[in-house]
Amino acid sequence: MSTYKDNLCQLIVPKQEFYDIGLSILDEVKGSPDWGKKYVAGLKQKENKLYEASYALNGLNFKKFSDSELLKVYEDYYHIYGELHIYHWIQTALDFDENVFSKYLMAYLKDRVKGTQYSLGDVFSVLTTPTEEAKPTEEYRDLLLIFKDIASRPELKRYFISTETRIIVRELPRIDKGVTARIEKHAAEFGFLGYGTAGPAWDAAYFIDILSSLARQQSEPDRLLADFENNRRQIESRQRQLESDLKLDSDHIHIFQFARDLVFTKGSRKDCMFHSYSVIENLFKEIGQRRYLSLRQVRYLHPHEFRKLLVDDKFPISILNERYQFSLNFSTGRFEEDLNLTGDKARAFIDSLDIIQEDISNIKILYGDCASPGRVRGEVKIINTPEDMAKMNKGDILVSFATTPDLVPAIKKAAAIITDAGGITCHAAIISRELGVPCVVGTKIATKVLHDHDIIDVNATHGKVDIIKKK
Repeated sequence: MSTYKDNLCQLIVPKQEFYDIGLSILDEVKGSPDWGKKYVAGLKQKENKLYEASYALNGLNFKKFSDSELLKVYEDYYHIYGELHIYHWIQTALDFDENVFSKYLMAYLKDRVKGTQYSLGDVFSVLTTPTEEAKPTEEYRDLLLIFKDIASRPELKRYFISTETRIIVRELPRIDKGVTARIEKHAAEFGFLGYGTAGPAWDAAYFIDILSSLARQQSEPDRLLADFENNRRQIESRQRQLESDLKLDSDHIHIFQFARDLVFTKGSRKDCMFHSYSVIENLFKEIGQRRYLSLRQVRYLHPHEFRKLLVDDKFPISILNERYQFSLNFSTGRFEEDLNLTGDKARAFIDSLDIIQEDISNIKILYGDCASPGRVRGEVKIINTPEDMAKMNKGDILVSFATTPDLVPAIKKAAAIITDAGGITCHAAIISRELGVPCVVGTKIATKVLHDHDIIDVNATHGKVDIIKKK
């Protein structure tokens, strides 16, 4: 079941059933290295298929399409998108809520690190960190090459240091057409990474702001590029060293490779889907204009309802606003057979369910899984939505139910990250490793126990959070 409120979605699943599915998938992973390889290969194939479909959609002029043709475009897109979306549920069931896969790997490593110089959290983080190049990695390298061009010209570098972003956006086309063209090309190629599920995408101004920041910090592009590559090589070297020092058996070497592939494809799948969202927005806008709907309203249509809206012309528009305010979708298999409720009826249905509430009074220590090692002490800021980011200061500890790409500006200020949900493949785990920030995931109750301005000690290496002082 999914609930929706003010653009936020919460997933509720039958706990035991979800756990049993995770265990069943884990048995497949442990039983055959080829199973994991085939799954990852299939996932990448479906990602490529969605990218191809999205690029094709981007070249279409929807104004020339009839309503029935728009429906056909949407249904063809959704079929491809749906295949990828369903396929990724293997990842979700394997390492979400109870974090079946993460706990299995941690249990295996716990015996291996006994009596060694290594800490469990550090070993777990290194062995599950992918080294394959993802879209964000490609974006960062390309932006550093643009910065290298700027830094090589003292006058242009001084301009980026001493000028506001809004003015650079306005003046740069006149000052340097070449750099302007490169930044615009970069934004067109990689801006979708910031789109998330509802946009907007990163534009040229966003990347100009980063370039200006690099210039003000007197960053050295060649060193940053070298560090970037050296870090990847060091991780690969440490992985081979740990496999040898801890005497990992061949089966578990394959299982840890699968873990790295899962982490990588969790990110690459999201990137692919975000790209498709940024493109399908154009179709949604055209549909909205024809039926006098906002983009937000169109997004709250269920897949089978597009036909009712565009062809049958029998869809009750008012329900779209109700869905935004509060609604639920209780899935029974096919969209046409799902239970969809809004407002008080949705709340009454949730109240009728047997949802167990945990006792979280008088908790002084939280435990989770180490996603990225390290130890820091700092002030808590609860960040669940982009609107929360205004209260985030550099050095604060970001606490979230589950981080998303929308929260990246706040994440970059964080001294540490703590989440309720997630395992090795969650967004917080992936980005904390990229940034080298201590991270504890899967605490389940951090956002309920902690509050803004609490002081906590985060020992991510051991997956432990001590509450030092309540606000």
